[in-house]
Amino acid sequence: MRSIDNIVFKMNEKHQEYLIDEAKFTGNAESISFPKNEQEIVDIIKYMNKQKMPITIQGGKTGIVGGAISEYGHIMNLSYLNSVIDYKLIDDENATITVQSGINIIDLKKEISKIFKNKNLFFPVEPTETSATIGGIIATNAQGINSFYYGDVSNYIESINVIFSDGSIKLIEDIDEIKNFIIGKEGITAIITEITLKLIKTHNEIWGINFFFENENDVLCFCNEIQKELPKSEFADIIAFEYIDRKSIELVEKNKPNIAKIKDLPDIDESFNSICYFEIAGEDESIEEIAGELMEIATNFNSNPDLAWAVSGYNEIEKTRAFRHCVPETVNLFIEQSRHNDKRITKLSTDMSLENTDFKYIVDYYRNKLKNQNIYYCLFGHVLENHLHINILPNNYDEYLKGIEIIRELSLDIKNYNGKLIYENGIGKLKKEILKDIISQQYIENLKKLKQKYDYKNIFNRGNVI
Repeated sequence: MRSIDNIVFKMNEKHQEYLIDEAKFTGNAESISFPKNEQEIVDIIKYMNKQKMPITIQGGKTGIVGGAISEYGHIMNLSYLNSVIDYKLIDDENATITVQSGINIIDLKKEISKIFKNKNLFFPVEPTETSATIGGIIATNAQGINSFYYGDVSNYIESINVIFSDGSIKLIEDIDEIKNFIIGKEGITAIITEITLKLIKTHNEIWGINFFFENENDVLCFCNEIQKELPKSEFADIIAFEYIDRKSIELVEKNKPNIAKIKDLPDIDESFNSICYFEIAGEDESIEEIAGELMEIATNFNSNPDLAWAVSGYNEIEKTRAFRHCVPETVNLFIEQSRHNDKRITKLSTDMSLENTDFKYIVDYYRNKLKNQNIYYCLFGHVLENHLHINILPNNYDEYLKGIEIIRELSLDIKNYNGKLIYENGIGKLKKEILKDIISQQYIENLKKLKQKYDYKNIFNRGNVI
């Protein structure tokens, strides 16, 4: 076992990358560690308790709300906790795999493929950024584009190992307990160290289809039509339905030559206003049935099915899915360019949903609120839940401040309509400041009670949410 002097390092220039996340939220820290097992985590906790030093828990740094960024104290980066601990094949359609919390989605996929060769098993929760760690996904309840079909991460957890701020370790197998004080709690209650995940069988076949629209009214009416009655077949389902607006397309197209995973995709004509992206999974004939119905409906709303991108198979799907995943990535690139002029600028995006209305209504509402603001933004997200991400694209700090006020105004309206202000990105430190008087006080009070019960000294992830 390594001594504490060989585990905890004073912050210096080579550690600067650990002080910034994907939102470009930046912080400070006195020290950093990269523990390799639970005992080292316990040793670090006890040492920091003696130093009266708070600990910020960090995984892949893919968050966009500053949740994994320290403002003061010690950073505990869990990226070295990235091993498979155990696995079990239950039957031809189910298995479990026990992993350390620092393993990311990319490596998890590789391990599943290697361990369960030719079994076609997978972990269904896949957020946009595949370098996200399993611990981070659980801490924020990140979901991704297939969430309406597969549900959230709680459906795929059998047990979790956590370490509390006094150094005690607990194995939790009760899913209600896991939901109540771990999932979506942004690391304020305990450190997640190991997770036993449930794996399920992949579908026999999968298709991806991008429909292109020249007129926004057409695409919004098309989305409404699909929302009213989702095309179905006996042996296939739509598992993803995404909307991407013109500004989002422009961001991706501009950066396409420099992004390996999408540079070979065809260019998108400037006449297209927006894209609707579908994934359909199941048996071939049933998939074709759903695809045919989608094409017919799209034609009714002036989308030419002959110009649609259609691919089949899991390898090909990765290419079309990559275009959608590149939208937030290219937003991050835009923000990075704006920060060359002013380091105070961070990513400003919404994570709101309003499920009790139709898609066209909510997009029209957003557009009307933003049209006279004289500020760039892009809009994309999950159609069936009306879960849309508005990303403000400020060129300078004045526009950034205006963007904060826009997000506050939109959030207050959504709250008044009983919508969700936070869906999968978390609150962290960034949105805590932006939405501090808008977030439900009942929610904050519940988190304070959890904090008092499990981390009464306020050691873990200080400054997140509360």
